[in-house]
Amino acid sequence: MNMMNRVVVGIAATAVLATGAVTATAQPTAGAPSAPHAAAASPVALVFVKNAKDPSNSTLQVWNGRTRVASYRAGSGWGTAADNGTPAGRRYRDECVKDVGWLPNGTYRPSSFETSRNRTIKGYAIGLPAKNCYPRKTQRNALFIHSEMTRDRKQGPRNGADSPQRWDGVSDYKSNGCIKLHPNHIAQLFSYMNKHGRAALLTVR
Repeated sequence: MNMMNRVVVGIAATAVLATGAVTATAQPTAGAPSAPHAAAASPVALVFVKNAKDPSNSTLQVWNGRTRVASYRAGSGWGTAADNGTPAGRRYRDECVKDVGWLPNGTYRPSSFETSRNRTIKGYAIGLPAKNCYPRKTQRNALFIHSEMTRDRKQGPRNGADSPQRWDGVSDYKSNGCIKLHPNHIAQLFSYMNKHGRAALLTVR
């Protein structure tokens, strides 16, 4: 099987602080789950571990070869702990519901790495290819790993209760399906990739 198509198995969600603080981790011990496999050109790979109890408090792991080097709080979709078990909550956890549900499971090869994006999503952004969800085969597109900031990676002025160019709090982990990170953490991720290579693979589970 092609290494780029291997699905990571057995990786549990890593606990993170409520503030979304990064947690560095050591190399897995004997018997621990295997790491994701990136392309030979880069040892860096990402794993997004969904938290069904609170999608806005999921985890994005950063791997270098078989060493997990960081874990960040991340969100995908509109789900929170408060709506768990409700009809709305079930929609937020449905990967086939466009602009509402979380990212479909599977593997992705990041398609772009931007540091000064200037569209609806601004600043740091990792582009992801479109993917069909399971089981209804609905295509999810316009997918990114991103945050909320200005084109030049700064925090914009307050614009009412919530500004798309400013990180206003934990509610900003909610997204239309993209993976959302705190501004400091996506900056750390890009800094790490500048030193060790761009992420060649994202696994969502």
